[in-house]
Amino acid sequence: MQEMDTENLIKHHLANTPIGEKIKIDFLGDPQIIEIEMVFAGGWVVYQKVIPGQAFEFVRGEDRFLNSINITISPYHGPR
Repeated sequence: MQEMDTENLIKHHLANTPIGEKIKIDFLGDPQIIEIEMVFAGGWVVYQKVIPGQAFEFVRGEDRFLNSINITISPYHGPR
């Protein structure tokens, strides 16, 4: 369920941010690791792991180039 909420938050930011502007999403609350996969036209795939206390930042581009965003949320158990 958290993944769906996070995806909806990112979709909201994408819909309301002009092309060329930076989007910054801070993940607050329980410690968790957020793994984000962004698939672009032409076969490009970007993987980003966001650790507790880190923000996810990217610049909004044109819709036709971003094919999908996938979010995986995992619990954070501290440094090992």
